Parts: sequence; structure tokens; C-alpha cells
Amino acid sequence: MSTVPLQLPIGSVALRMRLFGPADHELAETMAPPWPVWMRHLYELHALQSSHVDVVNGEVPVSAALAALQAHLAHRLGMIGFICSHLEEMGWEVGLDGPDLIAHRVTAPGMAREALAATHLESALLAVGDVDERGLVRLYEPWELGPAAGEATTAPPRGEERG
Repeated sequence: MSTVPLQLPIGSVALRMRLFGPADHELAETMAPPWPVWMRHLYELHALQSSHVDVVNGEVPVSAALAALQAHLAHRLGMIGFICSHLEEMGWEVGLDGPDLIAHRVTAPGMAREALAATHLESALLAVGDVDERGLVRLYEPWELGPAAGEATTAPPRGEERG
């Protein structure tokens, strides 16, 4: 894997996948409700073994929160690996850009969307990538990801990113 060039090829589209959030945010989301259903069930199992876990009142110790974060990150990274593998097979280039992965390919946005939908990657990308105002995978133009572009979109709202 390489870093993404500051200037993507003309005529390309790109998408961004978030590998990790800031550590304090990642852990904070596992400690305080609302939790995704799978995480709540995990805490219910921990509650059977520990009096320090109180799912009803939303209280979990750091050890349980770290176990939940471990499961969450393993799932997210597994999904990103699956997506990257298929994107690379489709001719996309994937590289590291700070804490994110950027996949890009010279193609029209409509053709990129059709290919993502046909290979069923679109729904997986919604869980780990940027989302546009219509709730679709955010496709970037080359100039939008340069250092002067700033933050083009925010991370998905809490709960949408989790799978």
C-alpha cells in the first residue's frame, strides 16, 4: 500500500474509508449508550460474569468497553479489507491518506456508482465510508481531496458506521 498522491488523476473519482476515529471517541462510544444491538448483547453477556456491568443503567467498566471496541474494530477492518480487495479487483487504486484509505479510479461518477451497486459494495461502503447528503456513498472529484480542500464531509452519524 502506498500513500495517495496529493493530486489524483484528472477524470477520476475517489471514495474515502475511515479506518479509525480518535481513540478517545472510539472508546467513549463503547462506554455510553445508546449502543448498537450487538454491543448491548455483548454487555449483557459480560453482566452475567461481572457485577460491574449494569446494562440497564448504561454502566460498563473500561475492560468491557475495550472488549467491545476490539470486536468493533475487528469487524470494521475486516469489512474494509473485503471492500479493498474487491475494489482492487475492479481496477481501483487504494492508498493511505493520513488516518483514512482513499480508493480512486479514472471513471465517470455514474459508472462508478453502477459498478459499486452491481458488485454489492455500495452497502458495505456506507458502513465505513463517507456518505453524501442523499445517503449515498460520497464520491469525490480529484480536487476535493487535496490538502487545500479541507474536510469535505463528516463521518457518518453514530450507529450508522457500525456493522
